[in-house]
Amino acid sequence: MARSLVTKERRLAIVVGSGGAIAQSLLKLWSKSAEYDVVAVGRAHCHISHVCSFTTDYSEVSLAEVAESIASRGTNIGRLVITNGVLSGADFGPERKVADIDAAAWQHVMNVNALTPMLVLASFWPLIRKSDRPRIAALTARVGSLSDNGLGGWYSYRASKAALNMMLKCAAIEAKRVNKNAKLIAYHPGTVDSPLSKPFQRSVPERKLFTPDFTAEKLEHLMATAVADGELSYLDWAGETIDW
Repeated sequence: MARSLVTKERRLAIVVGSGGAIAQSLLKLWSKSAEYDVVAVGRAHCHISHVCSFTTDYSEVSLAEVAESIASRGTNIGRLVITNGVLSGADFGPERKVADIDAAAWQHVMNVNALTPMLVLASFWPLIRKSDRPRIAALTARVGSLSDNGLGGWYSYRASKAALNMMLKCAAIEAKRVNKNAKLIAYHPGTVDSPLSKPFQRSVPERKLFTPDFTAEKLEHLMATAVADGELSYLDWAGETIDW
């Protein structure tokens, strides 16, 4: 059930994975704008003022139900950001060597980082097709770049982000056919001060640990200035293109 109603006059700004640090900053940023009806989608209710909240377990059935409920309140997506991601957990972390690869951990990381964002995208695809100028972004990572990999390690995380990038590329090609005004962005936010990066922050160079608000504002700028060119843009927080 939604916690508040979404009006039909304004475009939708939807943030999926709403419990994360960057997601929270995006929701707060857009909730201050008169341009959007802001919608949060996540495992728990979002308690930010002026934000409509939907809960999901990220199953295909649940996501379809959420998308249908949102569509009954507004069909014009202005912003859609998918923030789901995992790097480590209580019993697993980034693999330093091949021998560290664990099947269960691998499957979990691949599911959260690669499959779930695409299931989310699929659930909103009917709305994306009919929206005026939809701008869609999914959080990826520079370590998903094959050409930028000079250190190795982090097998499952790198693989999951590379897989996500490829699927987003396919989606961008498909979007060009069904809505020439749509634009997809694979966004590397940098290292953000969040629970995801907390165990690894000691190695972050000075001034390279960003606040969630900073990276959210950078993403909004990229989405606001993005041109619908039928391509997937693989960009970092500074707007620089990352090599595949």
